[in-house]
Amino acid sequence: MRSLVRLAALVVVVAGVLVVLGYSELLVWPKTFRAAMAPTIPACDGRTVAEGLTYRFRDPGQGDVVAIHAARGPNEQVTPDRDATDLTLLLRVAGTPGDDVVGKQGVVFVNDVKFDDIETKPFPKVHLGGDQYFVLGDNRSGAVDSRTFGPVLRSAIFARVLLVVWPVRDIGGVGDREDGAPPGPTACG
Repeated sequence: MRSLVRLAALVVVVAGVLVVLGYSELLVWPKTFRAAMAPTIPACDGRTVAEGLTYRFRDPGQGDVVAIHAARGPNEQVTPDRDATDLTLLLRVAGTPGDDVVGKQGVVFVNDVKFDDIETKPFPKVHLGGDQYFVLGDNRSGAVDSRTFGPVLRSAIFARVLLVVWPVRDIGGVGDREDGAPPGPTACG
């Protein structure tokens, strides 16, 4: 009987800690929006764990996969917004404050240095102000990102994505882009 009471107390404490961490956005479980980060984060059904503690002490860095508060407007228009709660975008930071980001010759350049090898349609040069970040999906032909909605304010970025936890076959850390061709535009049900 005593062991059941201890187990029940442990379950209550763990549940309480998870609720507090989730409410304070120190630990969140965002799901993917469209297929923006495929194949790094599986399209449509991918589930991740993100933590918000790191960005209370430092700013996001180039290459980080971040969680961003966003609102969905008319015609499915997506707008990053620190006060929105209806949508979470998971995207990779390409440019940080003070950087120049441009898409040319099929790739992205940050301060005239190639960012990655993902084929990207051309887009005009963007200079990032003191509180702005340029974020991109790893699946460039299927992503809604800074090429669509412009630079993201630091206040809208709330967590760093740590791991993929679903589907089980894809469990693991989120670092550099995973190998494999991006799936392109994908309709998620």
